[in-house]
Amino acid sequence: MSAFDERMREVLLQTDDLEWAEKSLAGLSHKMLWRDEETEASIALVRFDKGSGIPSAHQHASNQFMFCLSGRYVYLPTGTTLTKGSFYWNPKGVEHGPTLAEEASVLLEIYDGPHYPERPSFYDNDEDAR
Repeated sequence: MSAFDERMREVLLQTDDLEWAEKSLAGLSHKMLWRDEETEASIALVRFDKGSGIPSAHQHASNQFMFCLSGRYVYLPTGTTLTKGSFYWNPKGVEHGPTLAEEASVLLEIYDGPHYPERPSFYDNDEDAR
């Protein structure tokens, strides 16, 4: 089978079978569903425990898309609130945050390229910023 044929296979993941991977930011974990190592685009489930969130304003190196599967996740400066069924798009380079999970929240998060222009201070390692 050629490399092209190998890339064109369908993939099915049962997300309940995947373990949540804790990040260095307390209360945040994720399940990576797909990642393109060349472009750094990715799709993941992210989970914020109640009372956790992103502690400071930041921006992304690509477009960020989120679909809220459960919970209540708030962007504090603007009051933008994601609840079940909400779709959120944050364009590349737009500063946003800090955030707070008013309830335990699970979000489907999609980036069309790298997450950050540089590692934010709220992560203590480069891997967590990917």
